[in-house]
Amino acid sequence: MLFSAMSLEAANWLMLQGTQPDNVAPKGVVGPYRNKMPVVWGFIQANYKQDYGDVFIDPNGVNKTPFSLLNPNLTDQEGFSLFRARLAARGMADNDNKVNYFFMTEFGNNAVNNLAGHDTATYFTDASVTLRHIPGLNARIGMFKTPGSEEGLRAVFVSPYIEFTTMTNQQLLERQVSKVGTAETGKAAGGASTVHYTSTDVTRPIAAFRDMGLELFDTFALGQGWTLSYAYMYGNGSGISHIASDHQATHYGYLALEDNFGAGRGFYTEALKFFVWGQTGKRLLYSTDVNGTTTPVKHDRKRYGIGLSYYQNGLRAEAEYMWAEGMIYTGAKDKDPDPYQEDWQLQFAVGTENKAAGGYLNLQYELLPKQFEVFGRYDFMNRLTNDTKGERDFQTFTLGCSYRFRGPTRIDFNYMIRDAKAPGNAAAQDVLDNMGDRLAIQVTAAF
Repeated sequence: MLFSAMSLEAANWLMLQGTQPDNVAPKGVVGPYRNKMPVVWGFIQANYKQDYGDVFIDPNGVNKTPFSLLNPNLTDQEGFSLFRARLAARGMADNDNKVNYFFMTEFGNNAVNNLAGHDTATYFTDASVTLRHIPGLNARIGMFKTPGSEEGLRAVFVSPYIEFTTMTNQQLLERQVSKVGTAETGKAAGGASTVHYTSTDVTRPIAAFRDMGLELFDTFALGQGWTLSYAYMYGNGSGISHIASDHQATHYGYLALEDNFGAGRGFYTEALKFFVWGQTGKRLLYSTDVNGTTTPVKHDRKRYGIGLSYYQNGLRAEAEYMWAEGMIYTGAKDKDPDPYQEDWQLQFAVGTENKAAGGYLNLQYELLPKQFEVFGRYDFMNRLTNDTKGERDFQTFTLGCSYRFRGPTRIDFNYMIRDAKAPGNAAAQDVLDNMGDRLAIQVTAAF
């Protein structure tokens, strides 16, 4: 029921995720949507991955190659995983479709419940109510996806790519920490001269492109198939960690201009979309030094992006460029000297002088319409471009194919050709040379 209802709208993620459709056509006759029965739906994604990189343990027993291990546990290079298992309910709570709701749970083995091998289980990823009483201004309250990057905003069950792009994974998919050690520079910071902090306790789930707050949004018809969408959100900046505090208050903004060509439905709506987005907020850390003295430190976190998407006659093309300032995630760091086990903690270059930029270009083509497609994506990220010894440059080519049985139910094959450089740091390059390619096969079953 969900997928047939969703297909009556274009792939406008703001409206699809935040509202129920205005009209339905169950027997080809368009009429107002007035069904108060909750729509219960869900999907499962199970995958197999194998990483072909090398694992390097230094003489102190520390694992220096988390990039050669599989998320979310960061313990193995090969294995099967029930990656996502989500159950959701949505609907309208009144007789006039003015009050909509959306709830979703997560039971899979991913960073929502298991971040870098730490138990961060929260299970609830979405819980929101949308009020639609004012024309041109829908108000959504609760915990839900923030307006932002197309890669993060879209539904994960529609994409044939099994892993996110590097820039999105590292700098948009936020790791939430509060307790950190003392300030680090030099060797402890990967050679960087700017101040880094590493967590001492990982208890919060990954933000999963979500936050808790209030969003104002809507879409306007401009004529001749063109629409304009906007969104502004004020959030706690705490992701899905269920923390009711404004110490990390974050502002989110989004604009999209779309030309609907008139054919297709849902994810297969033939259209051209241009979009721009931005996020800015504070992040509060509590730093404890070697003497046990704890000091609060607060830093800005800024993220921006611009991009486009196109789909027509089986050809899909997408491109997005993103940049980041402050709270730059520099990777998982092993803090356990035992060479046979790891304690992964998360490191950040905190000041706004720390920058990163990256993006992707994606091409997909359906050899059999809406059933069998081939695809290729190039993505890159240049991290800490402000610091000669701290800079790391990543690029990945992902090639694959996908066979869809019905709707989102399908099997995806991905092969990732990965490379990383440390242009100003020979010692870091020796570690990065252990990076290898990766194979992933995933089955998505939707109901």
